Amino acid sequence: MKAVLKKKVIKISLLIIAALVSFFITGYYWSNFSLSSISFVPISIIVLAFIYILIQILKPFFLKEIFWWDWLYYIALVAILAPIFVANSSNQIIFHYITDYGMLFLILPILFDTKTLFNGRNK
Repeated sequence: MKAVLKKKVIKISLLIIAALVSFFITGYYWSNFSLSSISFVPISIIVLAFIYILIQILKPFFLKEIFWWDWLYYIALVAILAPIFVANSSNQIIFHYITDYGMLFLILPILFDTKTLFNGRNK
């Protein structure tokens, strides 16, 4: 019984931390509209992205489960990195769309994990 409780506490903790991190990253990209905001990403956003990656790496280690949606955050990471390397004034609008919609892929795994957490409680 203690192992199940410990696993749930770890799952909820990782879920809350990932949600907070993803909302801060998403908030940054959804609130900034300049070329420099997507080309020169602040170190704080890079650190938050690194924390999100660590959470995604630690989840299977602690929880011993991997779902198909655990890989969706790679799309968001590409959306963060691509403008850094190739965005310019002529394609700025396209990369703003890429970053704005790409950030949804940080949130989707959290929503799916929350759904499985609540489905597990109802069984």
